[in-house]
Amino acid sequence: MIVCSVLPLAAALHGRDATATIVDSLRPTLVAARAHLVDSVSAAGHDTPLALLVVTGGTEQALLDAWHERQRDVPGEPMLLLVHPAHNSLPAALEALAALQRTGGRGRIQMLPVVALGAAMDGGAAALDPHSPAVAELSAAIHDISVWHAMRDARVGVLGAPSDWLVASVPDAAALRRRWGPTIIDADLPEALSRFEENIDAPIAVTVRVGAKPSAGEPHPADVETAARFEPVLRSIVAEQRLDAVTVRCFDLVRDAYTSGCLALSSLNDRGIVAGCEGDIASTVALLWAKRLTGHIGWMANPATADRHTGVIELAHCTVPLSLVEGYELATHFESGIGVGIAGTLPAGPVTLLRLGGDELQHLWCVDGEALPTVPRAGRCRTQLDVHVAPEAVGELLDRPLGNHLVTLAGHHAQHLRRWWHDLIADS
Repeated sequence: MIVCSVLPLAAALHGRDATATIVDSLRPTLVAARAHLVDSVSAAGHDTPLALLVVTGGTEQALLDAWHERQRDVPGEPMLLLVHPAHNSLPAALEALAALQRTGGRGRIQMLPVVALGAAMDGGAAALDPHSPAVAELSAAIHDISVWHAMRDARVGVLGAPSDWLVASVPDAAALRRRWGPTIIDADLPEALSRFEENIDAPIAVTVRVGAKPSAGEPHPADVETAARFEPVLRSIVAEQRLDAVTVRCFDLVRDAYTSGCLALSSLNDRGIVAGCEGDIASTVALLWAKRLTGHIGWMANPATADRHTGVIELAHCTVPLSLVEGYELATHFESGIGVGIAGTLPAGPVTLLRLGGDELQHLWCVDGEALPTVPRAGRCRTQLDVHVAPEAVGELLDRPLGNHLVTLAGHHAQHLRRWWHDLIADS
């Protein structure tokens, strides 16, 4: 499957033979990264990235002209410039990108390594290993722009208004679409609750109960069955409305249906459908972005304490995806004592914490940390995790907060997330 179109641009001064030699020398790298050459902007697909291959110097204006032409079909797409070590390719890209950024445009330069160029010029026209560093770097750059496309086309469903206490987690829908891309879909919570009342199927109930560790005070099997009935209802709504993510005003479920949405949201995330709770749009967009960029499912949680001296943040929530935990017990939903909450044990090791905020989600707090072995504490949501981060990061979280919930990802991804956000989202 082709994942990117590449338009070569060269100055006439260099001659067709020299230009063809350079393009042919780089072709194996492009093919291995599943990119294909096109001869015009109009020949590139609109749903996948277009990269501009800077074959020679003297192409600065041609690069800008190509980008402006592309904007008519794909507004806002960042400029991805592919450069190589010869014929003033990099100087031309630097000049063009500087001019673009002065006018508010976004873009990135990706260097094609010397080894790929040199090997091909020596007759190495054979296909390159798709796992080679040269191909991996190009594939990563293409992936980043592909995520921009995916976010631009995303549909985020909101079942019910955001919870009343989320006074800083409700971005302006139009501004969010302009900056990030997703369309906010106002799904019908009363309709979902009506379907829940009529539905008798709970396909995940037995699997969840069998997998849980026995514990004192665990919910009655009938309560697990009731909570699990909401999962197929949500799945059907996601499918019908072609949603990429969903967030639910779940306390209405507690009040009106006398159960909780924790099991359903946990299961949806494990099925690859990004699902947030409390109608939190900011956290749901963060979950969707992080999953598409890193491939990792996130866990949305409340910070219970944050110590600016030790750097330890204590997190808690009831909706953890079961694929993230080493084991779990079933309990009631924490605040209400109703329905089913998940008390999962998350593994120690490297993690990333992130939070988006602002009317357009134009602000980012993101830091790598280490998850610590955690002993659950009373008086908090059921799944709990202590995370150690740099103390100054805790200070920033407390002094310039972006809102309540934090998203936790397994592994260290802060550098990648911050670079993507800086290049493609943040104000210049």
